[in-house]
Amino acid sequence: MSEAKFLVDQLRTTFNGDSWHGPNLVKTLEGISLENAKTRYLDDRHTIWELTKHITYWLEEVYKSVKDVTNLNHDGNDWPKMGETEEDWAQSGNRLETAVNKLADELVSWTDGGLARTVPGANFTFKQMIHGTIHHNLYHAGQINILKKA
Repeated sequence: MSEAKFLVDQLRTTFNGDSWHGPNLVKTLEGISLENAKTRYLDDRHTIWELTKHITYWLEEVYKSVKDVTNLNHDGNDWPKMGETEEDWAQSGNRLETAVNKLADELVSWTDGGLARTVPGANFTFKQMIHGTIHHNLYHAGQINILKKA
């Protein structure tokens, strides 16, 4: 399996597949109520909803970088505000799913040679950025799992 195919597989598996490490991101978010999503369980730490929106933000930014082969934009808005309603919470989940699928779909056509290129304006390759994105998703999924048990 090529590295590009492997990364697509890992992105999709850790989102909604059969992960060896434990619950994927979809399972992690399953059954979280609006109230739980908005609750700040640990003083000034992020909520489940904030973490969800943060994961989505970075998936969208990485997608743009991969799609346009451009620098990774960081506008300082990587912790978007929570919404207010059940509909807003459901929309956050839908947006997360769309972001994962868009990135995975874009990567399907990439080659290992393309992944070896340096991200414009960065000191890392596209391969490193995608690996980092997957790690980032799992890191925050772990935080969400802890908050679910609070």
